[in-house]
Amino acid sequence: MEIVQEQQCFSKPTKEMANHLRPLFITANFRGILIPNIMVNGGVAINLLPHRLLVKIGRTEKDLIPTRLTVTKTHGILDVDVIVGTKKLKIAFFFVVDTTSTIYNALLGRDWIY
Repeated sequence: MEIVQEQQCFSKPTKEMANHLRPLFITANFRGILIPNIMVNGGVAINLLPHRLLVKIGRTEKDLIPTRLTVTKTHGILDVDVIVGTKKLKIAFFFVVDTTSTIYNALLGRDWIY
């Protein structure tokens, strides 16, 4: 039996075809406060929360759970009830980090998607 290999060529996607490649940003409710610009990234294994959002959601350093996991200058872990639409989820771990250069207010990783 002869196996014939066909060469496949794909044309460059149009702008409309590439729309699905943009990051997914949602708005969620953290402890009764609407937080916009939350980025959902299925390739990330952890959830991140910039330290600057602690005060905004009514939490302090005392609410953080110490961690030995090294994630670039982590203050600790915070658990927050999050509501997205009509779905209420207990996010077990948000790693609170110092950052001022993000375009998002929180990062939800793949554990949240499931």
